[in-house]
Amino acid sequence: MLDPIIDFAARGALGPLRLGMHRSELLAELGPPDGTTGQPEGEPVMWCYDDLQIGLSGHHVVWHIAIEPSGSRITLPAPMRPRTIEAPVKDTLLRDLASRGEAAEECVPYAPGESWWRVPTSGVLLSFREDGSPNNIHLSDSSLLRSGPDITRERGRSGR
Repeated sequence: MLDPIIDFAARGALGPLRLGMHRSELLAELGPPDGTTGQPEGEPVMWCYDDLQIGLSGHHVVWHIAIEPSGSRITLPAPMRPRTIEAPVKDTLLRDLASRGEAAEECVPYAPGESWWRVPTSGVLLSFREDGSPNNIHLSDSSLLRSGPDITRERGRSGR
């Protein structure tokens, strides 16, 4: 069975989840979230499913997918299989990506001195704790925050 974390890092989709999908598609795939955070109707909001966070735009389009493990295991929403997996450590994750031809590059996308790894093909960013465990694995496209429903649905069909 393909590791969903390696697959997400390599191709930028987590199971059926992809940037640009509409909230109705998300609900059909995962059901209602465990919790939400965010702004009033029409503004960006974050849906939370175990260790998975999904950002929705004011147009109800997925613009952000993030895995934020709270420990040594990653728990994904019930429809995903496997539901719970061991969180891969940095060296193993980077090695497994390289074996798929997806060599990650170290980068500083946010704050100076804050090191991340980027998978060029997918655009997925990975950060790790000092012990090598993953802190955050995410993919975002902020242009989806500004796009209307017709544009984003078309983009979602094309895969990016």
